[in-house]
Parts: sequence; structure tokens; C-alpha cells
Amino acid sequence: MISLILAPPLADAFLSRGLTGAQRQTLFDDRCVVIPQWISAADTDAIRADTIAVADGGGCVDSHVGTYTVKLDTSVRNSRQRRLYPPPPNSLGSVGTRDRLIGAVGRLRDELQATAGCVDLQLPHLAQHATELTYLLYPQGGHYQRHLDVPMREGGWVRRGRSADDGGSLSGLRTRRVISFILYLNRGWNVEDGGALRLFPAGERGEGLETVHTQDVTPEGGTLVLLMSSDVEHRVRLTRRARQCVVGWFKEEASEGRVPDRDPMSLRSRHFWEE
Repeated sequence: MISLILAPPLADAFLSRGLTGAQRQTLFDDRCVVIPQWISAADTDAIRADTIAVADGGGCVDSHVGTYTVKLDTSVRNSRQRRLYPPPPNSLGSVGTRDRLIGAVGRLRDELQATAGCVDLQLPHLAQHATELTYLLYPQGGHYQRHLDVPMREGGWVRRGRSADDGGSLSGLRTRRVISFILYLNRGWNVEDGGALRLFPAGERGEGLETVHTQDVTPEGGTLVLLMSSDVEHRVRLTRRARQCVVGWFKEEASEGRVPDRDPMSLRSRHFWEE
């Protein structure tokens, strides 16, 4: 799993809106909340310009379903992505814009962690260095079928490093997504353009079926959506216009014993087995 080291805020950092008490309560009650105009129009435009520059420079790849070994199934998901750690080359887009975005995301994590007790969100510790952050681009005709942001196996925990089937070499850490966030970047979005985020009732499992939904969120630039990752299934409806967004996950982290590397070509493995 790729981790993100959050940079300290810069002097010219993006100015983001803090969550109100009502918004925190909605996140607690509904397990999701929509926050319009979380950042300014100018900051929204700057991030969108960076996503396009990164994509035009060849910095995006097809989004995959499941693990990296699974071939993309465009009937399930049609989008492109670029993780921000490891970062795109400095020659693509604006490094300063990405640094300011990382700073804003870090402050949001701190705010959620600090205010969790106010409404009894019962959040675990959100590990600073385990946050995921990605540019996500949907082409015209893009979509993502109904899904949950945590795997059902092993309680949603993902071990860091290679699996036992691949020879071991786990780092001794595992992570689990706690809060998902989406920041939309296209201003002046019309309902007719499609691409809405459809949210389903917390705790409901539709297994790909279309059941009663709670709301459709128009992907208007500057809007931030927060979801409790293990509670709220969602889907991206067919978009009739290319659009860009930032997606990410605040995660908790747990330690466990390191699994020795059993790859016979590894120097560490040879040392382990010789002992």
C-alpha cells in the first residue's frame, strides 16, 4: 500500500473551510456529509489545472479494480488516476499546488481527529503517514459501479508489503481505511452533465443492485464529500463530460509481527534461512 507523507502547511496554503458543528453531527448521524465550497474557486481551478497537466504529461494510468494484478474491467469502472505519492515528476504541473493540497488534507485530518470527541465519532487514531491521496479523472462516459471503499476480507485490514503467496516480506504494519474524501474540481457543473455521486443508506449492502439511495451529489467544483469508508456504499453515475477530482482516505494503522521474506533471491531471505 502506498503511503503519503503529509507536508507542513506553507505560507500560501489553500484556505479551506472548517467543519461546522452541524456538519460534524451529519457525519456522525448519516456516516457521510457534503460540504460545498470547502476551498475557494481559485484554489479549485489551480488543482484542476494540475490534474490536467499531470494527465497530459502521461502521469496517469488506468484505475484498477481490486489489487494491482487485476486487469481493469471498464464495465465496473472507467477512470484514470495518479497517486500523489510517489509524486509525479517535478516537470509535470505545479509542485507548489500539490504541496498546498497535501497541507490542506493534513489539516483536515487533524481537524477530524481533534473534533471527533465532540459528537462521539469514535474515530481511531488517523495515522498521519498512512493517508492516501490520488488525482482521479473520469472521461466522457466514465463511471464507477456501486462499491464500498474497504475490502470485506480480514475486517478491511490490508497488510503492508507483499502477500504470503508472493513470498512474504510484510513490513509488520497493516492499515484500514476509516474516512474517504472526495474533492470535486469542475466548476459550473450542470445536472445534465451526469457524473453524480450516488450515496446509499449507511450499513446497506446492495451487492451491485440499485436500491433506494439517500442522495445524488452534483460534482460541483470546490465541494468536499466525507464518507465513513466501511459504512456507506456509493457509485459514480455515467458522466457525459470529462471531469477531475481528488480522492483519498484517512487510515488507521496497526502493528503486527514481520513476516520474513521467503524469496530465495533476497539477501535478507538467505540470511534468515542460514540462521
